[in-house]
Amino acid sequence: MRVESLGHGVVTDELLSTEERADEFLLMGLRLAEGIDPARYTRVAGKPLDPARIKELAAHGLIESDGKGCLRVTKAGFPVLDAVVADLAA
Repeated sequence: MRVESLGHGVVTDELLSTEERADEFLLMGLRLAEGIDPARYTRVAGKPLDPARIKELAAHGLIESDGKGCLRVTKAGFPVLDAVVADLAA
C-alpha cells in the first residue's frame, strides 16, 4: 500500500553515525562470498581494521583473504558472523 500511495515502502529514515555505517558495512559485506575491501572499510569508518585482530581471526580459521586483498568469512566463521564483526569492529 505504501509503495502504491507514496512510491516507496520506507517507514522511517534514520541517519547512521560513522561507527554504525562501518558496522553495517562489515555485517552486510561479510555475508557476501566476495567479502569486503579493507580499504573501503577505512574510507567508511575513518580508521583501518586492526591487523592484529585480522591475523587472530584468520589463525582461528574464521576469516581469510581472497588473495586480492579482500577479507571474507570462512565456512567456519559464518555461524559466528556476529562475533567476527564485533571483534573486527572493536
